[in-house]
Amino acid sequence: MPVTCGNRRRHPDGGTATHETVAAVRACYLAREIWPCGWQTGLVNPENGEQYVVECDGLTWHLPDDRGYTCEHDHTHIYAEVRQREGWDYAADPEEAGLLAGRGVEPVSMRGGGIDIDLPAMRYAMSLPG
Repeated sequence: MPVTCGNRRRHPDGGTATHETVAAVRACYLAREIWPCGWQTGLVNPENGEQYVVECDGLTWHLPDDRGYTCEHDHTHIYAEVRQREGWDYAADPEEAGLLAGRGVEPVSMRGGGIDIDLPAMRYAMSLPG
């Protein structure tokens, strides 16, 4: 059941914003800045199998620790300098994950979890100088 947000005046649309969880209301209310997410997500029409892309319409705010930002639909992005300092980076596919792993960087899927590593790509990256 949607929960009305007390931060309505700061929402980009200025309307009566709601969120799906109390945690999202709390995060949004405490945020110093709010903007539309825009995360692009691929979907498939179950009737004809056609693929299309839609943009997330959720509201986005900085993470409390300033490591990045997240939206009310759990699309999270961690800043590049934080990822570098922590020794990991996003990988879009197993080949990219292999290239990262071969250079000593922990690959993480774009959805935030583990990802398969392409071993030939990892071996290739390991063979490169420096």
